[in-house]
Amino acid sequence: MDEVSTSVARWAAKDPERAAVIDEYATLSYGALNERANRWVGALQAAGVTPGDGVLLMLPNRVEFIEVLVAMIRADVVPYFMNSNVTYYTADDVINLAVSTNARLLFTTRAFIREMALHKEVPFRVWCVEEVNVFEYPNTEEPLTGRGTDIVFFTSGTTGTPKGIIVNKSVFNLRLPTSSHVIEPRLHLLIKPLTFRGSMTTACNILQEGNTVVVARQSNPAKWMELIERYNIFFINLGPSDFMRWLDDLESIGARFPSSVKHIMTIGEPLTGALKSRIKGLPSHLRITDLYGTSEAGAITMINDHEWAGKDESCGRPVFFNTIRIVDENDRDLPVGEVGEVWVKTRYRMREYFGDPVATSETCVGDFVRTGDMGFLDEQGYLYLCGRKHDMIKLSGFQIFPGEVENVLREASDVEDAVVIGIHHPERMQEPIAFIRLREPMNAESEVKKRREILSFCESRLARYKVPAGVWFVKEIPLNAAGKADRRELAQRLVRNTSG
Repeated sequence: MDEVSTSVARWAAKDPERAAVIDEYATLSYGALNERANRWVGALQAAGVTPGDGVLLMLPNRVEFIEVLVAMIRADVVPYFMNSNVTYYTADDVINLAVSTNARLLFTTRAFIREMALHKEVPFRVWCVEEVNVFEYPNTEEPLTGRGTDIVFFTSGTTGTPKGIIVNKSVFNLRLPTSSHVIEPRLHLLIKPLTFRGSMTTACNILQEGNTVVVARQSNPAKWMELIERYNIFFINLGPSDFMRWLDDLESIGARFPSSVKHIMTIGEPLTGALKSRIKGLPSHLRITDLYGTSEAGAITMINDHEWAGKDESCGRPVFFNTIRIVDENDRDLPVGEVGEVWVKTRYRMREYFGDPVATSETCVGDFVRTGDMGFLDEQGYLYLCGRKHDMIKLSGFQIFPGEVENVLREASDVEDAVVIGIHHPERMQEPIAFIRLREPMNAESEVKKRREILSFCESRLARYKVPAGVWFVKEIPLNAAGKADRRELAQRLVRNTSG
């Protein structure tokens, strides 16, 4: 990340009024961003934070996130990034993480403190960014030491104890060529939280190029459209579920797709075939990039829309000189077309899990990272994912990959989205249950008919044992902190509905 800090300073000297970061309420030029980051360095030093110390950052998308990030790079502290959604952590989670990381300071907001009910008797200092006047501190131009400080991304606690992923900050130095001339910056809208590795990597890339980061504070398609129209957004970075919600919103109000947007990159889960079909109806000038990656490995594969023909279900080929292996349960390489676990070799991999050497040794095997995703490669080296290893359904000796069944369900008439999970069965180990969101709500009688139609459609496309044992219609598919389908929540809903 040293290159990000250097780029901010370079653009501040070359074109100080150039827009660097924008949110719904504020705009920072490169000159202002550079100065405010330097003053945050002075504030950190005044608080007794020294190089190598830990600092917790629990901020939503807003301009202060970027200025504090640059300051932490310059102060050579270790940032611990946590999702700012209060539903993902308890006050005890925050306190325990601060204790385990020896963090001296927590950057957050008044809203977080209020909603979390985080009392003041905590073993660290709390700074709400709205309450700190950085101009009370000196403009400290701290020279970069190149210590190789770590960055730690903490997952949410939705599936247990928050998991920390340690990445060396050098992996964010993309070694982009220095621009020899000043051009008008392109504005890039980032939808997903900056606390996600993919979003932060994109933000670093944008700043290194001297372009403008526009961050959406709210997870609201109407607010995204306001930003797009106000700033003539060129590029958008978002998750597949965000994309689907946005398209739904545009269709519901009869709005046209904004003409300023020329490029969209999706991150997180790969695009589904059903979503790709909807995207094909968008303006022809629009370029779509589907990027598959994980927090542990960074970007893994990528595919652009012009490659979709004949590769609709693929998430692309390896990027950045990555190497992919498909491995069986005995860690042996599998041939083309056979399904196994996806292993990745990349210079952008994590170093380890925070405080968990056992999990590290299970995930990092030599130079490779085990992703936990199941998939296969075709003869051209394109990767196809079948689902998560731990989501695989075992039914009477058969293995069912939910992704295969979900793709078929999404092709059924009136189906907008689908998730399949395995539910315990006393005789057959597990059985597949489908949760489906329809494009339009139906009454009870129509739902009964639609359920029969969907099951009949599955029987025509799938082996009998893969056909869902039950179909439940839901208004929305719940999402977890990573913006992926929350299968755990769906399973809990099913238990509540069937036991009530």
